[in-house]
Amino acid sequence: MKYFKRIIALALSVVLAVAMVGCSADGVKDNGTQAELVQSINETGKYLTRKIASPKYGDENAIIALNRSTYIDFWHNRTTVYVSNINAMIKNNGYVLGKKHEVYADGYPDVILSMTTAGIYANLSSSQDLIEGISFDKVVTMGGTLNKVDALTALECGKYAMVERGDLTRQDLIDFTMELQQTDGSFSYANMGDVTKIEVTASAVTGLALTGEKDEIRQAVDNGVKYLIANISEDDKPTDIVKTIIALNTVGYDVTDVDGKNVLGYIMAYARDDGSFSFDKAAKKGNVDDTAWAMLALASQYRFTQGMTSIYDMTDIVGGTHNQLSPGWMSYLKMMIVFTLFSGVFMLFVLIRSKFRINKRMAKGLYDEETNRILTEEEAAELRAQKAAMAAETAEETKE
Repeated sequence: MKYFKRIIALALSVVLAVAMVGCSADGVKDNGTQAELVQSINETGKYLTRKIASPKYGDENAIIALNRSTYIDFWHNRTTVYVSNINAMIKNNGYVLGKKHEVYADGYPDVILSMTTAGIYANLSSSQDLIEGISFDKVVTMGGTLNKVDALTALECGKYAMVERGDLTRQDLIDFTMELQQTDGSFSYANMGDVTKIEVTASAVTGLALTGEKDEIRQAVDNGVKYLIANISEDDKPTDIVKTIIALNTVGYDVTDVDGKNVLGYIMAYARDDGSFSFDKAAKKGNVDDTAWAMLALASQYRFTQGMTSIYDMTDIVGGTHNQLSPGWMSYLKMMIVFTLFSGVFMLFVLIRSKFRINKRMAKGLYDEETNRILTEEEAAELRAQKAAMAAETAEETKE
């Protein structure tokens, strides 16, 4: 029995060691066809993980980009810390998001996306339902008109259902977005302020494309794509370029060659030697926010080249499969399943064999039940003699 326990301990140690190897996040693997893209993701991923030790509200782009690029798997400690921080924020403030009497209305879509990348159902986050934040028109519009468009993307990322007591439906978000389309194919609205046609169009194309709807909606998406292809340029705001990359990837375009334009190259022009990005070319070094935006573009293109679901299509996560988060993870998982089954069968065999040997020894009087050990012939003979002497002594005492 002593040796059997040692065997079990050794087997469990090996399983744990293999699991630790499988769960490590050492970067995206180079498949030999996208070497430059893979190198950029790994360098930028290292920069972000080095700079963001404890992700919190406001770091959503980084979490989404790192997870969806497969640089960090959903169980990684950075993501775990982010989820804990968001849940603590919800619990402490008493709101889905926000401080006392302050609601971060424009934060709901990004938080829904980031929580979903972490394998957390956004409608089951902590003790609150994050979908509430996009189910009420008053809350959504507090974040601006574009927030209502982004809410559609957040809803469709995991094919969520609106909160029943809300006054917005999925169709309301679709209809609102469709009504923003102009005759030139772009999407825009009055009094946009700093928001550009490119940004609104890219956001609308992404959200509408994720619905999977055909006919009128598909035509609207196609017209929006034509507008983006014709108008996107290296002079546009970097964040608009990133959103355009995501939109084009979502509908099936390789953004390194869009009618002769290398749209991804527009973003790579802002890269620094340490893997960071700065959208201010005069700045001496990169910064976390710009790097997170750039990582979204890299992650989106990487997923496109690998034939994965698009960056905001998280149906590969919702449901618990997570099979697109890390290309290498499924190999580790299969290996773990086989190893665990083999270990289980082996330990069962050892247990049955040990039990059989014990029963056999007991039948021959070669097993001491008091000490739970197998006896030698000499020990068994001595034990039998002791028992016989004790029996004789007991019989003698009975006669007296």
